[in-house]
Amino acid sequence: MMLLLPGFSAQAANGEDVKIDEKWLLGRVEWLWLPALEESVKARIDSGAKTSSLSATEIEEFEREGEPWIRFNFHHERHSARLKVPLSRYVKIRQANSKKADRRPVVVLPVQVGGLVKEVEFTLKDRTRMLYPVLLGREFMSDDVLIDPSRRFVQPRFEPVEQ
Repeated sequence: MMLLLPGFSAQAANGEDVKIDEKWLLGRVEWLWLPALEESVKARIDSGAKTSSLSATEIEEFEREGEPWIRFNFHHERHSARLKVPLSRYVKIRQANSKKADRRPVVVLPVQVGGLVKEVEFTLKDRTRMLYPVLLGREFMSDDVLIDPSRRFVQPRFEPVEQ
């Protein structure tokens, strides 16, 4: 039985986006459509992380028309691709379990969760040993997302229309 909350607009079981009071409702894990991969991958929703992170190996910086770019491998389970994207910047990330800060490249990629479409800043880090290749942090959530950590896959999985 599902509790109907004020402002509740739809149920994912009906294939519709789930919103409460105009905010997108997400579970602790959601399907994330990455147009760069033309694939949906599982993403962990983590309000404890400030920035979002994307699994990347063999990261190389290069120049294209005088601008810095990054190429890297994305590989997790059945998803695999070599991506080339503009480099946004570098950040220093300090893990809670370490005193040493990692310097990581940041890229901006469009993503979609259910009907929520955003441009997201991702730090690149090898997440191949982790359960989820993508972590979505607080900056992704901004002011338009609510999280129900007791649920998974609240939003419907994006399915592209064949042309």
